[in-house]
Amino acid sequence: MRKIAAVFCLMILAVTAACGQPGDIATIEAIDNAAAELDEAFETGDAETIKSLMTPNHVAVTPYYGAPQSVAEQIASLGDFEYAQTDAGESTVTLLGPDVAIRTGIVELKGTYKGKPLPARLFAMEIMVKRDGKWLERVYQATALTP
Repeated sequence: MRKIAAVFCLMILAVTAACGQPGDIATIEAIDNAAAELDEAFETGDAETIKSLMTPNHVAVTPYYGAPQSVAEQIASLGDFEYAQTDAGESTVTLLGPDVAIRTGIVELKGTYKGKPLPARLFAMEIMVKRDGKWLERVYQATALTP
């Protein structure tokens, strides 16, 4: 009987660990909300919101920039963008610690950068960090996917 109880307890612990902590759901939601707000700020060209949702040492690497870009470089190029972004499925957030997470997903873009068409589908990865109670993007990396 003790063996059955021990196995049952281990199963409960395994399921609990797989489901994460209750606070994880709220944290993941906060990260997703910050990422969505940042995407909207880029779509509307809102430089102040962009700055407020990125760390000062942020870097972005994309197929359309052609080189790693700082926050200042991204903001300076906002006039070169005309686009809309759509998530092409569920994003995944992996918590690496209480103040660091990686968010990944497939996104679809429509529009242009410096007059050239943007890649239609990208795999996007964001490293998010929590600073003063707020989730900020530290790194954005996107890879074009074959249509």
